[in-house]
Amino acid sequence: MYKVLIADDEVLDLEGMRMFIPWTELGLEVVAACNNGFDAYEVLKDGNIDILVTDVHMPSMSGLELARKVQETEGCGDLRVIFVSGYQDFHYVKQALSLRAYSYVLKPMDDAELVEALVHVTKELDEVSRRQEEERQWREAARRSPHRHQQLPEPVELGKHTKLVQEMIAYMKEHLHRSLTLKEVADRFAFSPNYLGLMFKEEMGVGFSEFVITMRMEKAGELLKDPKVKIYEVADQVGYRYMPYFSRQFKETFGMTPIEFRRQR
Repeated sequence: MYKVLIADDEVLDLEGMRMFIPWTELGLEVVAACNNGFDAYEVLKDGNIDILVTDVHMPSMSGLELARKVQETEGCGDLRVIFVSGYQDFHYVKQALSLRAYSYVLKPMDDAELVEALVHVTKELDEVSRRQEEERQWREAARRSPHRHQQLPEPVELGKHTKLVQEMIAYMKEHLHRSLTLKEVADRFAFSPNYLGLMFKEEMGVGFSEFVITMRMEKAGELLKDPKVKIYEVADQVGYRYMPYFSRQFKETFGMTPIEFRRQR
């Protein structure tokens, strides 16, 4: 079960969350309920908490201050934060977003809304756990065997058609119109960049950056077949904002400029 800490200076709200949210059914355990930010911080600092559900506006230390302080505390960086608040003020919402809040639930609180947020965050934690276990198995198999291509465990067996690589490539194709970094993709799939870069190269035979360039150029070639699409629009759609750089990369790939390529079509 994932461990939850709830914090709210309103005793009725605090007890209401403890009693009326089906924590156990959600695979969650409330390990502490605090009525102020200072006590909550001590629990977070000392305990292995997965989810913090906190009121935004508490005396002495607000929920926002609590979340900010936790972010700066070693070992608490993976905490998921759900804010509850009677304030719809955009100022509070903006601060919550800057603290990477998972959700912002307004009071008077609809239990179903909080439950929905908890369901989503639980699914995300499950996915992170699954990815971490795959990474652990992959590293262990690679450490034990020099022939890791053949002897990786089934969940992460290397091959051209593994589900993970297919998911990654699908994500990359959907986002070719903007900058794509290995870190972004690693964060999206809950892996470390170093591990994902290594695994991707083992799978595809080329590095991440080279593969992205190839995908960009292939899509550019397809788009250039449509004479109604201007060349600068093609460049923009495949993530290039600087035309000379796009033209140079295109020529390196196809042996001709985009204009020459289009004329031949």
